[in-house]
Amino acid sequence: MQIDAVITWVDGGDANWRAKRQHHSGEPQHDLLPFSNGEGRYRDNDDLVFLLRSMEKFWGIDGSIFIVTDQQVPSFIAEHPRLRIVDHSQILDACYLPTFSSRAIESALHHIPDLSEHFVSFNDDQMLTRHVQPKDFFSAVGSMVFLTRERIPTIDSDLQLSGHNDANNARNWMQKTYGASSIEFIPEHAPKGIRKSWMMELEAAHPDIFDEVRQEKFRRRTGQSILANLYLDWCATHGRADIDWEQCRYLLTDDVENGRVASLLDSLGRHLCICINDTTDDRSDVATMRDKLDRIRTELFPRPSYFESVPSFDAVSA
Repeated sequence: MQIDAVITWVDGGDANWRAKRQHHSGEPQHDLLPFSNGEGRYRDNDDLVFLLRSMEKFWGIDGSIFIVTDQQVPSFIAEHPRLRIVDHSQILDACYLPTFSSRAIESALHHIPDLSEHFVSFNDDQMLTRHVQPKDFFSAVGSMVFLTRERIPTIDSDLQLSGHNDANNARNWMQKTYGASSIEFIPEHAPKGIRKSWMMELEAAHPDIFDEVRQEKFRRRTGQSILANLYLDWCATHGRADIDWEQCRYLLTDDVENGRVASLLDSLGRHLCICINDTTDDRSDVATMRDKLDRIRTELFPRPSYFESVPSFDAVSA
């Protein structure tokens, strides 16, 4: 089975991109989630370097690797026959662009030209930590859905985090539209196995929810996180998914910065992946956080990958 990998990436420090973001930040915004437009949501912590290093080591699956960007190319990237850069304009109509919402971008990944029927969607802050096979992402009935043990909250005060809000929105929509929802727990911030034709089917049946989310410039409380939440529930409710639990070790950059992570080496071979998620704030001490983050990740993946034209980090000594 050929399975493509799709990675969403942005360089939030790029001057041209920042000018676009600043321009649209000045427009009236309605019903935004906290930190929808915070620096951390777009900060380039060189996560992509380490995701690709982890994929070189653990992604033993045939297929292309697509990096989805907004008129950008990673500075370190090398030409490679399996690697392709995809611009937002190739998957989203001009009326939706530019967008700074990952929900909007992810809603259109299935429109990538020449994309395989089966693909795995990655955020760039994820790193594989063991060898993976197709069965890790696709079961006999369809997709694998990875869940946490945390129930989806319903109280407004518990819905300030985008992951909680989006999971609640998806569950409510499924119950209203189909009379049932099969996911009661928060999905993991982990790679997701997606069937292209099923996303096409969902979009054909409910074009309004795709149009709504693609219109947002920044993440809103309303609308759907289609690929990361709604698609999973839709598959599970229609008997097209199997459930697995706690496959990803999830951390925040605060965990690294405050020294609460002594080592991540024990995750190698035990978890499917690690995610070190930026806490989407406007911190002033970025350099301190990055120094600790780089040392930890370089300990995990010291060797430059063949996706790097110039090594981005020195290898740590054995």
